[in-house]
Amino acid sequence: MTEQSSATASLNAASTTVRRGTFSVDIILALVAMAGPLYVDIMPAIIATLRSEYCLRPDQAGFVAGANGYGSMLGALLALFLVSRVPWRAFLIGLLAMLIVADLATMAVYDYYWMLSIRFIHGLAGGLLASVAYALMSQTADTRRSFGVLFVFHFGFGGIGIAMSSFFAGKMHSGIVFGILAAFGMIAAVIVPLLPQFRQPGPSSRSRSAALTEWLTLPLILKVCGIFLFQAANLGLGAFMIGIAADLGQSRAFAGLVVGLGLTAGIPGSLLMILLSRKLGWRPVAPALLIAGVAKTLVLVGTTPAAFALSVSSIYFTMAVALPYVLAACATDDKGGRGTVLGGLASKLGLACGPVAAGFLYAQGSSHLVVTAGLASAMAAAVFAFSFRLADTRGNN
Repeated sequence: MTEQSSATASLNAASTTVRRGTFSVDIILALVAMAGPLYVDIMPAIIATLRSEYCLRPDQAGFVAGANGYGSMLGALLALFLVSRVPWRAFLIGLLAMLIVADLATMAVYDYYWMLSIRFIHGLAGGLLASVAYALMSQTADTRRSFGVLFVFHFGFGGIGIAMSSFFAGKMHSGIVFGILAAFGMIAAVIVPLLPQFRQPGPSSRSRSAALTEWLTLPLILKVCGIFLFQAANLGLGAFMIGIAADLGQSRAFAGLVVGLGLTAGIPGSLLMILLSRKLGWRPVAPALLIAGVAKTLVLVGTTPAAFALSVSSIYFTMAVALPYVLAACATDDKGGRGTVLGGLASKLGLACGPVAAGFLYAQGSSHLVVTAGLASAMAAAVFAFSFRLADTRGNN
């Protein structure tokens, strides 16, 4: 009787593993996870909309974007404490409802201070949403593939979103870019019930102090710092990409189209990451970050339409190779999902600080912002290289 029960339990566990490892589950998790930080992918369109339609100054637009980011950071921080306490499926649906309401409210509000509050609430819900989804991704059969699929959709839908908002900008004046965000949130809410049953993320029943020392290791802390640097560089540069294009002599309409289409270069980049992870494991992480930093500096030579389009495409392509890698790397330190939640927190902090710091750098000149973004990515590469070296050294001892 005991052997039969054990066999049944093993069969059920195997069935659960298969369902969680299917490609369709990766797709559903990716669509749900990206509903929160989708604003990051279409940030150039949001900044342009805030400046033109909402008549905000560059520094005010940067602070509105920063409010979204700081709310997201707080949400990711709260997720460390809530992810194990609230049933994850109901939690996801409730958070998506908050996102939809916040986006619809933004379409109707033009006051700067009200907008700061609404976007902060949006960021809070989005940060919680993404963190819960990341924790579920750490339980899939191939975490690197799960994050790779996530960023395939991130860059694909980001490009479509910018292209659509640029196309309708002259025809609709009701914050269409925020309407796109609300519509995607509705789609994500519909597919949450399709997810299979996951174990509730969070620590095991052992003592909290013992569990903390097991997963919060120095290599993980280094990875978290690297993610912060890289994401600050990514959104700091991306938020002012259209303005940089104008400084280089390109029209804003052309720049918006190029940024939208350039985002789609992240699709093959994310697919390449999935292929590299299968062939080379974690070895390409640091080189990918370094190459991404070099690609950022190429925007300075985009004085012609073709050169600007090529530089933007190279930025998003290399970013798409590196981003899934660095977030998935946090799952190697803790399969309970806390490592990826902490990595998500670092990502949100970087996304929050990036546009604010970039606003001050951009005021000093486009080249200051571009060079700083490249150096920050190079520093992230060095930090990740050291974290993997340290983990290998500890593993051999």
